[in-house]
Amino acid sequence: MKKNFLLLTATIFIFSLYAQDAKSIFSAEKIVFYGLDFTKAKFALPDAKPDDIKNNLFKQWNDNVFSDNGRFNKESAFKKLTVYGEPSVVEKGNATANASSLAEKYEKPLTKGEIQSAISEYSGGTRKEGLGVVFLIESFSKKDKKGIADVVFFDIATRKVLFYKQMIGEPRGGGLNNFWMGSIQVMFDNMANSEFEVWKKEVIGK
Repeated sequence: MKKNFLLLTATIFIFSLYAQDAKSIFSAEKIVFYGLDFTKAKFALPDAKPDDIKNNLFKQWNDNVFSDNGRFNKESAFKKLTVYGEPSVVEKGNATANASSLAEKYEKPLTKGEIQSAISEYSGGTRKEGLGVVFLIESFSKKDKKGIADVVFFDIATRKVLFYKQMIGEPRGGGLNNFWMGSIQVMFDNMANSEFEVWKKEVIGK
């Protein structure tokens, strides 16, 4: 009985600590945006070969999301006064992606453990502490007409995942590059318009 009580107490403490850490996401005025992480992604794109996706599109998509703050307004989406860009960390990871596995069928959402494992691999970068956020892409599927990504907030110093939510965006626009950036834009717009505030109420309770 005593052992079970101690285990329950420890579990409650850990959950409370996690919730407290997650609250910092909504009170911080600054955040570091890492870009689009494709290391766990699966693609059903009949008009693009895996090698082209890895060697060309990964960079094009990330360049777009960093350079075009009109379509991808980071301050509005993350509700921050200041958003720093840190593309090099994700670029290094994307370069290691296995091109042959990119075309595998998307089976199910990433687990919390898989998401934490991806963030734990991050290294380098100019920012050594603070709040980080990355779009961990799960799938781009032309057949299903949707892009799926996890918006992951984490502590930069420890690489501990603080909070994450899966988002879905319908692609739009002309051209392969622009078409899939349309799905990411939908995610940014939804965060700016309502989703971030919904998450805040979920974590803080008001």
